[in-house]
Amino acid sequence: MNRRYACTLMLAGAALMLACGCRPAYDAAQLQAGGRAYLAQCAVCHGAEGRGDGPLAASIAAEGKRPPAVLDAARVTSLGRDGVRRAIEASDHVRAGSPMPIWGPYLGPAWMDRIADFVVAAPAAGETTRTAVTRYLAAPSGTPPSGRRVYVMYCSGCHGPQGGGDGFLSPGIASRLAVEPLRGASLARFVDAELGRLIGSGGAHAPEAETMLGWLHTLSPDDRRALLGYLRTLPGTPQPD
Repeated sequence: MNRRYACTLMLAGAALMLACGCRPAYDAAQLQAGGRAYLAQCAVCHGAEGRGDGPLAASIAAEGKRPPAVLDAARVTSLGRDGVRRAIEASDHVRAGSPMPIWGPYLGPAWMDRIADFVVAAPAAGETTRTAVTRYLAAPSGTPPSGRRVYVMYCSGCHGPQGGGDGFLSPGIASRLAVEPLRGASLARFVDAELGRLIGSGGAHAPEAETMLGWLHTLSPDDRRALLGYLRTLPGTPQPD
């Protein structure tokens, strides 16, 4: 899969309990939403803590590029809030040929604002942010350690923080994608082998999920197994018969 295409369509989550005093001008609930959306839309390249070390960073580096450390205090200060917002919308601060997606058409103004507010506030929050990210990405007891992290970075952009089909897309995009909830009876109807094939091959092999991407060449077998283990823990999802 073309890496730029994969990043652009990573429509692939953190209830970040940021201290309200870190950026008094910003609403705390807005920052929480922005943190979740950052982890869903940006962390796969830029990293969960914004260090430029996300899961796709090595592939991008192999092409002679590198995702920047977007939560670095000096970088945030140099760009300013308006610069961060423009970068999310149109990628207009990076060099020609950068793999940075243009997120404007996918996220819409409200979500871009929330992510920008989070990026600007996170460096000042420091350890509060890091602790909240770690907790948000932690796997449920008894499941593979990486399962929740894989879900957040690759799936929650469309399917939502807890599989409710309420991801971080603009209403217009979401209505065209017809995102399926990943819990309850909608998930339980698949046995593990079927669900594993759907994750790997995408919706072309399942008429009810025509818009879903396939992750066979992006996620390792271990990551796909970890993701499958996590999906079985989502609320209201019994084990299949």
